[in-house]
Amino acid sequence: MAQGTVYPKRFNFSEVQKKWIKIWKEEKIYAFDVNQKGEIFSIDTPPPFVSGDLHMGHILNHSWIDFVARYHKMKGDNVYFPQGFDCHGLPVELAVQKEYGISQHQREEFLQKCVEWVDENIKNMRRQFDDLGYSSDWGYTYRTMNDDYKFKVQLSLLYFYEKGWLYREKFPTHFCVNCETSLAKAEVGYQDEEGKLWYVRLPIVGRENEFVTIATTRPEYMEACVAVMVNPDDDRYYDLSAAEIEIPFTNRTVRVYMDKIVDMNFGTGVVYVCTYGDEMDIKWKLQYNLDEIQIFTEDGHVNKNSKYQGLTIMEAREQIVRDLEKMDLIEKIEDYEHSLIVHSERSSCRKPIEYLPVYQWFINVKDFTPEIIESAEAMNWYPKKQKQRLLDWAKGLDWNWVISRQRVFGTPIPFWYCKDCGKIFPPNRNDLPLDPVKTSPPVKECPKCKSRKIVGEKDICDCWIDSSISPLEIAKWEEDNEFYEKTYLKAKVHRPQGYEIIRTWLFYTLFRCKKLTGKSPFYEAMINGMVAGPDGRHMSKSLGNSVSPDEVMPDFGADAIRYWAAMGSLGDDYPFEFSWINLQSNQPIPIEKITKERDRLPEDKFSKKYGIRYEQLIGASRFITKIWNAYRFLYLQLNKIELDNLDVSSKELSSIDNFFFSEFNKNLDLISNYFNEYNWHEATMVLRSFFWNDICDNYIEAIKYKFYIEDQKVKKASLKNALNLLYKILKIFTILMPFITDEIYSILYKQFKDLKSIHLEKWPTHYENISEELAEKGKLGIEIIKFLRMNKSKIQIPLNQELSRVIIMTGNNKTNFLESIKDDIKNTIRIRNLEIMDISKESSIKAKPDLKQNFEGQNITFYFFK
Repeated sequence: MAQGTVYPKRFNFSEVQKKWIKIWKEEKIYAFDVNQKGEIFSIDTPPPFVSGDLHMGHILNHSWIDFVARYHKMKGDNVYFPQGFDCHGLPVELAVQKEYGISQHQREEFLQKCVEWVDENIKNMRRQFDDLGYSSDWGYTYRTMNDDYKFKVQLSLLYFYEKGWLYREKFPTHFCVNCETSLAKAEVGYQDEEGKLWYVRLPIVGRENEFVTIATTRPEYMEACVAVMVNPDDDRYYDLSAAEIEIPFTNRTVRVYMDKIVDMNFGTGVVYVCTYGDEMDIKWKLQYNLDEIQIFTEDGHVNKNSKYQGLTIMEAREQIVRDLEKMDLIEKIEDYEHSLIVHSERSSCRKPIEYLPVYQWFINVKDFTPEIIESAEAMNWYPKKQKQRLLDWAKGLDWNWVISRQRVFGTPIPFWYCKDCGKIFPPNRNDLPLDPVKTSPPVKECPKCKSRKIVGEKDICDCWIDSSISPLEIAKWEEDNEFYEKTYLKAKVHRPQGYEIIRTWLFYTLFRCKKLTGKSPFYEAMINGMVAGPDGRHMSKSLGNSVSPDEVMPDFGADAIRYWAAMGSLGDDYPFEFSWINLQSNQPIPIEKITKERDRLPEDKFSKKYGIRYEQLIGASRFITKIWNAYRFLYLQLNKIELDNLDVSSKELSSIDNFFFSEFNKNLDLISNYFNEYNWHEATMVLRSFFWNDICDNYIEAIKYKFYIEDQKVKKASLKNALNLLYKILKIFTILMPFITDEIYSILYKQFKDLKSIHLEKWPTHYENISEELAEKGKLGIEIIKFLRMNKSKIQIPLNQELSRVIIMTGNNKTNFLESIKDDIKNTIRIRNLEIMDISKESSIKAKPDLKQNFEGQNITFYFFK
């Protein structure tokens, strides 16, 4: 044993983590060298939004990514594993406004504070990544707000413009009047809500006291009505074809149109078309060339086109309903549950969106969905079922991508335009990155209309414009051609991400990178589900149900948290479970009572009375303790038995060794196959069961007696074989639990190896030259040992207490077979006198045994004597 090494009784994960984080950095254990041997395997890690704190959803995602990196590195790939940060977006602006009290209209000061806020948050998030044992090379990190990143984003937009795929147009788009910005379709979702259905009578022109009744959930759109629609198959309204309808509060009439899309079963079967109440209104407006009347402002008020100018949208609704009632035009009002389209993506907003016709920048994506589908089909998907999410989204897409946002902290859209005729003026490539608001336009006068009103675009890019070139950023596209060729064009690029952003990040990345490079970016994608909080909903800071790793790290450590992550299943949601308990009684407390107690008690009294039990992490900690103790046992033996090396000779393998080495080979194949498919859950289940049940409970117990016998040769061979086998297992554990494995390696194995860290090791290989005959003997020996151990407890003999006599009665010429493993059975079970007899001599047994048991399937009978 090397001098000075100590193996503590307990695994002090806190000190161990600090130690190894420091060593890994100083020794550059995770450094990437593009010229190192091995096929380059690039990981396009998801850049987390810079909220300042990772939650357990991030931990699941990034633990899996780290598993991928470590596994491929051990398998011989040259793993390129950078980690970036997604810096831009509305949440940053809202946080800065709240924390510093600065308005976005104080542009320069506001932008500076955004950068400061992001910088501070990234520091904390990087610390959390390090605490997790994340093996990224921080020398290759990126930030979407940095100039080198903005250069690539703006260059990609210039390329798209030159190809005719980027354009500026006034068109009704999804618009959040709460956040005052346009949204892409992928940023909105449906939310069920209890509302009202108003039945409104509209006068028919030329028919005294005749009305047609429409049903609507949005009476505030009344003044924007431009048509009325009925289904031509609806016999109730055959006489309304081409009729004119009076619109209340206006001096206008609108025409009735017949369209088979109208749902005859909704309301009265008559609908009114407004600009713009929903996507169907947009389609009808274009189809029938209807007028456009815009009555809402971008900040959610009613504009000058309405008599209710200045009111908020909801105030206008209430007043319009009152006025319609005064005019006796409300026929009835019903309660109605319906689905609203809300601002749902990456925001705590979740407010209903409107469709406002404003000038926006668009990228033509609809024409290229077949190419996106082709790229998706060419990829390997883990799990395969998640591919359908992307295919369904691509096939159902009917809008081009709105890429402009009416905010200030983001990548500027690098174009100018003429305010009079709309002509666009692109930048010079050499001037990128730039802010057209602060940079003079390339011309002073519009060559098309001679106007001198050339203005820089003040809108910024959608965040997905930034992140959708992440594979090109990490590959140094348009920056270092050799590096780009090695890490993108010739590399296998792996995309790990959650299923909830398949229709955004993955979809847009497939599209943009293929158009910019001619190559589909990804070799494969690994898709994780979302982590559910204690309330059953997806864990999110905006929902207030997130748990930070900082809340559990001090009590359980990174390896336990990573083990929890490994138990998640590919593509499926995964709960982070915990329960509230009374700290005095240790009894669980219902969440309903906890909610009431929080409101009733002061914080200090509440925290003294109630606490949280993290069952999953408690289970993980028990397994880690089992690992620590198993290797510590071998360490204690190594202090007494001197070894020069851990090389294994097949001549020195006992039947027990042969059996467990053979079992290792089988389990290694299973685990490798699961790891190859990123099925961490099944691999971890196999590994845990093999280590705990087979290695600890059976192998170590079956060889333990050999460390206390006089035969030095047997002692050394047994310890050497055990250390060798458990080193192979330790190498597998490194994927999941990097801290405890390097600590065990440094104490127990480094003296035999020429590596600074176990994380520089290769993936374990099979044992060769295993004797099948000896392995079969060892298998039977372990089965007998387990059977005897079970029956020893039946006659109430403690496992560490000696049995006076056991007779094993067998036939089929098995006596010699059993004799060869007699010592292992006798010494493991602690039997003073173990006899093996042929069944033909059963009559010679005169004494009555305390227990007689048949060993099913083996034609063996056991006689137990206390």
